[in-house]
Amino acid sequence: MAGTLSFAPPPTFNHQQLQRSKKPIKIHNSLDSVLHYLQALTAQSSPPSKITFISAMKACSLPSTIPVGKSIHAHIIKFGFQSDRFIATSVITFYSSSNLLNFARQLFDEIPHKDPPLVTTMLLAYFKSGDIANARILFDKTDDKDVIVWNAMLGGYVQCCLPDKALELFREMQNSKVIPNEVTLINVLSACSMMGCVEFGEWVHAYIERQFGVLSNSTVNNSLLNMYSKCGRLDLAFELFLVSQCKNLETWNTMLTGFAIHGHASEALSLFSQMIKLGSLPDSITFVVLVMAFCHRGMVDDARCCFNCMTTLYGIEPDAKHVNCMVDVLSRGGYLDEAYILIENMPFEGDTYAWGALLSGCFTYKNYELGLNVARRLLELEPRAEGRYVALLNLYSLVGRIEDAIKLRKMMDEMGIKQSSGISVIEVDGVFHGFIAGDSSHAESKDIYTMIHNILPNLDVNGQLC
Repeated sequence: MAGTLSFAPPPTFNHQQLQRSKKPIKIHNSLDSVLHYLQALTAQSSPPSKITFISAMKACSLPSTIPVGKSIHAHIIKFGFQSDRFIATSVITFYSSSNLLNFARQLFDEIPHKDPPLVTTMLLAYFKSGDIANARILFDKTDDKDVIVWNAMLGGYVQCCLPDKALELFREMQNSKVIPNEVTLINVLSACSMMGCVEFGEWVHAYIERQFGVLSNSTVNNSLLNMYSKCGRLDLAFELFLVSQCKNLETWNTMLTGFAIHGHASEALSLFSQMIKLGSLPDSITFVVLVMAFCHRGMVDDARCCFNCMTTLYGIEPDAKHVNCMVDVLSRGGYLDEAYILIENMPFEGDTYAWGALLSGCFTYKNYELGLNVARRLLELEPRAEGRYVALLNLYSLVGRIEDAIKLRKMMDEMGIKQSSGISVIEVDGVFHGFIAGDSSHAESKDIYTMIHNILPNLDVNGQLC
């Protein structure tokens, strides 16, 4: 590091600038830029501006800049800025983004007055590292919780796919004196979407109308549309869409997605036509959604037309998501060679989704020779994925290559790759129970096997009661 710091500082970081009052210095997000700044900083006895320190910490976003970031933190302490909440926030963010959560927490604990923005920063650091338990402990210990702190906790739960925890927390928030804002409601609606809680979502919708009147926030409006669509209430989603006063491109895409995921391709195409007539230009997401809609309905020709016109009419180059959807359409329709050529001719590597969709088509249409080629490509991409080995084993058996199947099975044993048993799940009184063939770990397994023993003599060959 000492040798690196011997670089001559560029004009941006000369000594006169650092000594000049409190004017902030622009720090470019590159290792050399921050190193030059650090060298100039080391020679100074008077502090630069706080904004300059904050900019320098933000510039240390790459793994290679971690030592430099620590050095800048040392200078922050040297100049007595360690308790400044704005600078402390930037340092905590630096440590959390560098996977140095202990350093972030140590700095947080050393700050005497922990205001809501600082607590929010620490909560986000915990959620980013997946430390949900400590995030909750910090949240519960915080007395001065404003709506931003509540939103950070709610958003963290949603981000970590814990929608039930988010809704429980929202109920706690209702019992507090903190009034939810639009960010709160967006997080709650996301949780409702994830859990399929349309009743709770409808309550939130009514709450929004009571508090804000006519919806003027497009993000909240789109969150409501998404919630109704994900919960299967396309009727309510479309009603809301029709009366919406703040339609933007995301609004159109959200409604299109609702139609697509529920297999309403004709409605999606009609809505797309209306969108174009009203002068709203589609984007990349629009065409992903349209091809997905055609895929669910097996409309291969429409999908081809859509895939081609996105480039010829709208100048949008297909990315991996478009190709994946198109490969899925072609594979489901039996156009396996066309799907294979599409993957091979794209300017990027085909991913596991595309090859997996094609492999599924090979099984469906009994094109086992192509399937062998595709299965081997998948193994190259996922050499430790047991499902890929099982697929190749099945293909070897189907084409009569028993020796190859035996060799592959031996290789799986040597690599420690075992075929997992399938699991069946049922819901009883709101509780989910999982079962695996031959398993006896369930708490009521003895009673279950007794019941099976009593039922079996009364079943016919088709599994129906005699």
